[in-house]
Amino acid sequence: MCKHILNAQVAIRSPCCKLWFDCAQCHAESQSHTLKQAMEMVFACKKCKKCFRKDMNEFEDSDEYCPHCDNR
Repeated sequence: MCKHILNAQVAIRSPCCKLWFDCAQCHAESQSHTLKQAMEMVFACKKCKKCFRKDMNEFEDSDEYCPHCDNR
């Protein structure tokens, strides 16, 4: 459970260590390396448990929803 983002709806797969975190701050607190920035990020919806990718160069308002179940 993330203490930084109230009611976090997705988990983020870190591109550097391939581990799952609720937010970048959770990664920073538990790892000894910095979070690598990537143009494509992998997320997992906490409601339907399905993974999806987002191109961070083309992030839009509709990208705030899970493409599988519309969880926000």
